[in-house]
Amino acid sequence: MAHPSANEFNSVMAPTVEQQLATIDKQGYTIVQIEPELNRRLADTVKRLEDELDVRPKMNRAEGYNTRRMYNLLAKDRAFWEMPVHDQVLPLVTGLLDKWALLSGTTAMNIGPGEDLQGMHTDEGNITLPRPRAAMMVVTIWALSDFTAENGATRFVPGSHRADREPRPDETDGAIAAEMPAGSVLVMHGGMWHCGGPNTTAAQWRMGANIQYCVGWMRTQQNHYLGLPPEQVAEMPKRLQQLLGYGLYRGAMGHIEGLSPGAVIGAEATTQRAYQYTETRSIQGTSA
Repeated sequence: MAHPSANEFNSVMAPTVEQQLATIDKQGYTIVQIEPELNRRLADTVKRLEDELDVRPKMNRAEGYNTRRMYNLLAKDRAFWEMPVHDQVLPLVTGLLDKWALLSGTTAMNIGPGEDLQGMHTDEGNITLPRPRAAMMVVTIWALSDFTAENGATRFVPGSHRADREPRPDETDGAIAAEMPAGSVLVMHGGMWHCGGPNTTAAQWRMGANIQYCVGWMRTQQNHYLGLPPEQVAEMPKRLQQLLGYGLYRGAMGHIEGLSPGAVIGAEATTQRAYQYTETRSIQGTSA
C-alpha cells in the first residue's frame, strides 16, 4: 500500500488532538502548522545567530559536512522559548508521553547544497527496551524554510515506529521526503526511522529545527542544567521551566535536599518540596 507524501497527508490532517494522536499511533507522524509571523521570526533569528556565532559544519556524518547546526537554542535567544510550549505541538507531545515529559533538546539544522544523506536512525536508538514500544521520545521537525525532496527535506519511513529493530544507516527502502512549506511542523514518534535528506540543489539552504522531548524519567540529550544560566530559567514561563526539568517528576524524582531544582535556583514558578502529596497522614485517596 502506497503511503501519502507529507504534503498530501497535510491536506487531510485530522483537526483534533485525539485524531492526530490516532494518526501518529497508526503511521508514526502527523503535520501541524504554526503562525507565519512566528516562523519568520524564528528563521530570521537562526540566520542572525549563524552569522554572529560563525556557525560552521561539524564535519562528521551525523552532524553534516555542509550543514550549519546549533544546539542549546533556548540560551541563545528568547525567540526560541515559544517553540517547546507551542499549543499546536505540546498537546501532541504530552498525549504521546505524559504531562511530566521533558524537553530533551533544541537544535537548528540548516542543510546546505551538496550535503549527503545523513543516514537512517531513530532518536530512541540508545534505549535498550525491546521494540516496538510506546513512545519514549517525540521528535518535532520545524520547517523554518520550505522543505523539498531536492533541498534536504527530512526522510522518514511511515509505520517504522512499529518495527522490531533499529534501522541500518543505508536502509532507505520505503522512505519518503517530508515535503512541506515553511511554517509546518512534522511531529513523529521517537521510534520512527528518519534522517536528514541530501541537498542536491545548487544554492538552496533547508533551514529547520528539531525540538525533541522525552519521558520524564529519562536522561535528556542536551543538558539544560548546565546549558542555561539560572537567571534565564528563573524568568521563563512555568510550563517551560517544567519541560526543562526544574520541577519534580511525579512529585518526587529529581529533588535536591527535598527541594525542586526550581526552588534551589530561585525559579518561583517551579518551587516544590518533594513528597508534598504525602502530607496527609491517611493513605486513602492519595496518588503519586
